[in-house]
Amino acid sequence: MKKILLAVFVYMAFTLPSFAVVTPEEVKSEDYIINHGHSNEMARLMDLQDSQVNGSQSDYKSKNPAWYAEKKVSFVRKVFMYFDPALDDEKFMQHNINYTNRWDDL
Repeated sequence: MKKILLAVFVYMAFTLPSFAVVTPEEVKSEDYIINHGHSNEMARLMDLQDSQVNGSQSDYKSKNPAWYAEKKVSFVRKVFMYFDPALDDEKFMQHNINYTNRWDDL
């Protein structure tokens, strides 16, 4: 009887943890990412990458106001980015990478 109980205990010890399944949809969810110690920006980037891979629309919108798209403001921001390369251009993971050098890559 003891051998049977020991065998059942060993069997359950190895099989029960395998039922703790986390689906890919759960891993990509914003709540799961934030609850596991990552930032809101990481959740945004993961959603953006997932939407790019699947060809769907991202849940997150641009942080920039609408007037950032105006040509005059865009030109002034590019001038500032030319003199201060550390200025964030808000295009991280949102543009195609071009491996040729251009004047606006400075």
